[in-house]
Amino acid sequence: MSDAFGFMFGFYGLLLGLAVAEVASGFSRAYDERDKLKIGIVAPLFGILLLVDLISFWMNAWAYRDLPDVSYLIALAVALVALLYYFAATQIFPKATERATLDIHIMEHRRVVVFCVLTSNLITQIPPATMAFTTPWPTSQIILWSCLNLGYYILLSTAALAKSKKVVSIVVAFAILYVTCATLIFA
Repeated sequence: MSDAFGFMFGFYGLLLGLAVAEVASGFSRAYDERDKLKIGIVAPLFGILLLVDLISFWMNAWAYRDLPDVSYLIALAVALVALLYYFAATQIFPKATERATLDIHIMEHRRVVVFCVLTSNLITQIPPATMAFTTPWPTSQIILWSCLNLGYYILLSTAALAKSKKVVSIVVAFAILYVTCATLIFA
């Protein structure tokens, strides 16, 4: 592990940790308010999706442990990715002053959450995409990498655009399973 990676991972870990803490706080607030606000299913599913995606980001960061140096652009990209996740985490659960049910709240905010997650994922795909061209990957590896990412992006886009809570719930549940399995297999 390089000093540059240790330096950058400390920063990245702190910011991702804030996002995890925000999701945990949201679950805690939802539990505390459960007799006043119906918890529902969609908001908890989005919270779980964000947690498993954050854990996969944390695991994927390990691939950069031999990072030779840290540039401003790398630090900026790391901050942007983590801060987009933090912002998404703040949008999943309503604030204490809001009176909407959790499902109504997330159905109104899900596009912002999905936009943040998609943007973060796309930013983190820049280094592998660059490596696929500079260090030619086998065609099968490019196809697998592309299909896995595209599948996830389709699930997220469907969750953002679907009008039915049932469809959103099913798609987000499948996305949780998708991210978990992909991370277990490839990490």
